[in-house]
Amino acid sequence: MKRLSLFILIIPVFLFSQEVEKNEKKLIHVVLLKFKDKVDIDLLEKESYKYLSAIEGVNDFIFSKNISPEGKSKGFTHAFVMEFSSEFDRDSIYLPHPKHLTFAKKYWVDNVEDFVVYDYWQ
Repeated sequence: MKRLSLFILIIPVFLFSQEVEKNEKKLIHVVLLKFKDKVDIDLLEKESYKYLSAIEGVNDFIFSKNISPEGKSKGFTHAFVMEFSSEFDRDSIYLPHPKHLTFAKKYWVDNVEDFVVYDYWQ
């Protein structure tokens, strides 16, 4: 009887721990940027935080400069790195969000020569 009681208590704890482990996965969204000439990087950085990091579903946002000494960047000098809890947050909240679309129209088209998007689960 004690074994059965212990078993009944252990199952929910095990299932809960598995669910917590699943929810800890993070979707990382990396956008490598190659800018056109004479871009105001400081303004673009400031505005990217203002627009993109404020969108619901974006758990973390970083605008960063490439500091690799290898010389293999192929002209990509900066990156946006974002963290989402789910594909839904990225695809259905972030991508169609008015702030994302406004940022793209206002700052992307005239300033970005090329970009690469790379997403992965962490």
